[in-house]
This record gives sequence, C-alpha cells and structure tokens, in this order.
Amino acid sequence: MVKNFKMNIKKHINNIQNNGISIIPNLITQKDCKSFKKKSIQLINNYKKLKKPLSAHNQVINSPFRYNKDFYKLIYNKKIDKILKKLIDKDYVLLNSNILNRSIDKELNLNKKTLGDTWHTDTPAVGGKKKLNGFRFLVIIMLDNFTESNGCTYYIPKSHLNKKTPIRNKNYKCKKLLGKSGDVAIFDSSLWHKGGSAAYKNRLSLFSLYGPWWIKPYFNYEKMIGIKKLKKLKPNLRKILHYNSTPPRCIEDRQNTVTDY
Repeated sequence: MVKNFKMNIKKHINNIQNNGISIIPNLITQKDCKSFKKKSIQLINNYKKLKKPLSAHNQVINSPFRYNKDFYKLIYNKKIDKILKKLIDKDYVLLNSNILNRSIDKELNLNKKTLGDTWHTDTPAVGGKKKLNGFRFLVIIMLDNFTESNGCTYYIPKSHLNKKTPIRNKNYKCKKLLGKSGDVAIFDSSLWHKGGSAAYKNRLSLFSLYGPWWIKPYFNYEKMIGIKKLKKLKPNLRKILHYNSTPPRCIEDRQNTVTDY
C-alpha cells in the first residue's frame, strides 16, 4: 500500500451508490504491482505447462491464493475493507476471485467465449428477469495500466439502478475504465460491464467479488485450502473466506450461523 495514503471513504461510497463505480488511485504500490504481475504470469505459464484450458484472448486463473499464498495480500486490504464494511457489513465475505489477463496469446488455441466477453452483470437475476443492486461488489485491482489499447473494461454508469439485465451483444453507449497500475476500482456487481478487445499486450488484474455472509461462495474454501491452513490465517482473512459463517450442522452445534471466533 502507498505510504501516507489518504482516502475519502464517504466520497467513494457515494460514487458507488449513485454512479455504480468509484476509482481509488495509487492504492497498491508499484513494487507490489510488479511482484504480483510476475506471480500472475508464473501461474498462467504453469497452467500452460499442465495443459489446463486457457482462452487465447483472456487468460483466467481462479482463486490464485490456492497456488500462492502471497495473493492473500490482495484479497484482503485494510483500506478496501473500510469501504466494504460500509457498503455491506462487518461480516462481509469473498465470493470469488480471478486473475484476468485480457491478452492475445499465440501459444493458446482455445477461442471460445470467456469471462467478460459480452455485456453482463455479476448479480444473478431473480425470477430470470429482475436483478438486485447494492449487496454484491466487485473490486478490480489493476496490476497493469488499463488503457484503450489493451482491453480495458467497458461500463455503463448508473446501470446498476436498472432492474433489467443487458442484451449480451448490443452496442451500448458506455464509458471505458481507464487507470494506472496500482489503481483500484470498486463497483456494484449489478453495473452493466464487459471487457474490451484483447490486444498483444498484458492487461493483468485481479477481479474479486464480495458480498454479505449469507450468500454462498462460488467454491468451498474450507475444502480448497484445508481446514488446518484456514485456521492458521489471520482473523480477517479467515472471516472473508467463510470460516466464521459456514452454517452449523444443526442447532445443537450452534444456534447462530455467524460466529466471532
């Protein structure tokens, strides 16, 4: 984190609630960005060696902390934590996290659709039609610059207030999420967005989705990480990885779902 960093929490919360998005400049140090870019490329290369499926235009590594514990530093950040506690509550949790490199890779030949190719939201529709806003939030940590020439994210301001879901391939009037390496964007997961066109440049980033404790995660972190390793993590990390909010077996075990330990 950048030394002497100051952040107007109220301003960012107002931006997110009113426009659907807010950008925090220089939240991650350039030293950390450089280090995590290297670690991300290493994970992608390991996937290649193991011949795991990777898109030729958008390489995605899910839950990178399962391979390298250094990524815990990115999924829990004290400054971001202050905003998420206000937007959600103190018991908020991680729902999913991905390294994304929206880059054309000639060594790969998988050309099917992948994350972010078309207009979408990251909030499920209720009844197949209506979506809800204000309870799930995406945090994008830009490890590389987000520019017009390297597949920056497109978004439609205030679209999180629209209860409908976007038409996947329609041409909408939109804005481009531009930023520097080390910047962080937080937006309501109901905001309409998509990835830009991939280029022969890296556009490494970490996309992490957070929500209230009562929403189940995309994966079982206890089984993924192992209960012994999970117990050894710092309390705030254990909390966001659902250690404090996994439902008890029955009422004889525990009456409340959320615990303080």
